[in-house]
Amino acid sequence: MNTLFKKQFIMQSFVLILSFVLLGVGLTKAFGSFFVDQKKDLLIEQSKKVSKTFKQAYFLEGRYGLLALQNEIEILQEYLDASFIFIDNENTIKLMSNDIDESWYNKKIDTDKILKDNKNDSYYEIQGTMNGIFDEPMLSIGRPMTINEVYIGTIFINTPVTDLFYTVEKAYQIIILFTIFAITGAFILVYLFSRRISLPLIEINKVAKVMAQGDFKKRIYIDSKDEIGQLANVLNNMAQSLDEQEKRRREFISNISHDIRSPLTSMKGFLQAIIDGTIPEDKKEKYINIVLEETERLTLLANNILDINKLEDIDSQDSKIIFDINELIRRIIISFEARVVSKNLDIKISFAEKETMVFADLEKIQRVIYNLIDNAIKFTENDKHIFITTSVKNNKVFVSVKDEGAGISLDEQKRIFDRFYKVDSSRGKDKKGSGLGLSIVKEFILSQGENIELKSELNKGSEFIFSLTKAE
Repeated sequence: MNTLFKKQFIMQSFVLILSFVLLGVGLTKAFGSFFVDQKKDLLIEQSKKVSKTFKQAYFLEGRYGLLALQNEIEILQEYLDASFIFIDNENTIKLMSNDIDESWYNKKIDTDKILKDNKNDSYYEIQGTMNGIFDEPMLSIGRPMTINEVYIGTIFINTPVTDLFYTVEKAYQIIILFTIFAITGAFILVYLFSRRISLPLIEINKVAKVMAQGDFKKRIYIDSKDEIGQLANVLNNMAQSLDEQEKRRREFISNISHDIRSPLTSMKGFLQAIIDGTIPEDKKEKYINIVLEETERLTLLANNILDINKLEDIDSQDSKIIFDINELIRRIIISFEARVVSKNLDIKISFAEKETMVFADLEKIQRVIYNLIDNAIKFTENDKHIFITTSVKNNKVFVSVKDEGAGISLDEQKRIFDRFYKVDSSRGKDKKGSGLGLSIVKEFILSQGENIELKSELNKGSEFIFSLTKAE
């Protein structure tokens, strides 16, 4: 039996058993008390009525008139299932039911011993054999009677205690039987409900263990809308996210391995050829320059990876200052002058203000603009245009870099900011690209608490727009 299910089953079963036992005990006590009290109240009420009748008969005919009440006593005896005894002021039994041994008639009884400490308001409540009159314990209600403040005797109504206990015992048996059936049914329901609750959790636990081992293909199938179902959905979403990250990790390793291996292979070949003397002396400089370009490519790749790692460092802090974004754009454009001239590109600049001051990390924003312009130049054909603009809206400055390149499809736009991702149209052209430039751009912008968006159509170019906080 599973530990979770076992604990839950035992705990709920214990609570149910305890509840039913307490309920059963409470019901039996309440029922027994109710039945005894009801019987007692009936005897008390009848003793009051009988005492009135006795006093009237005694007042009219004296103690001899009590004999006329014998028939009435016998009727009440059948109705109440009780016996009657009348003890006069001389402590002598002068009247009793026919179910009592006749030898007690006219015998003196020590009523002080019977009535001692049993007074309750205007009547006595006694449990016992009445000094041996009865063979079994009785519940007796004794009511003293007076005429003109003169004590004439006490009438006792008696019912067997065993009859009361027998009735209560029957009630106990019914309640206990009901409790047993209820506990049995409760055990079955607890078992079913415990299984219903624990099985999904067991399944979640199994899938979580599989995920912990690095397999993110497993999914949890739980059709419920409660917290367990929500937990299953969260784990499924997490598994899907981890699976996608795992795919990107493999792609990352594949891409970076290719990007590192290709220049290293090229460099090794050229250097080996130079050492072996297979390359003519007049062409050595050419191949040394190629090796140098490959080292620059590796340096760029290493720097990009370092930038990514810095972004993942939770302790890294932004160094925000106030600077002119327009001036920064001008300086960066100048750094691309040679490439712009070589491709005969026309860079059109449009600034909303002569000076546009922003509050941001200068180094990061410089890298963002550099990467976006570098990307635009790389994928814009010769003799085309690149548009760079700044605009201000409320307390935000928006920077746009737009090219007249081939554009990006909708499917590729979804992954354009992923690390090491390159659109298909760029793979043949982007020989030096690492696939990290746009990923760094997005991470740097998000680290500033800003946003970046892409607008692109195939054969119509692409436009990257990002926001910055305007300095007060």
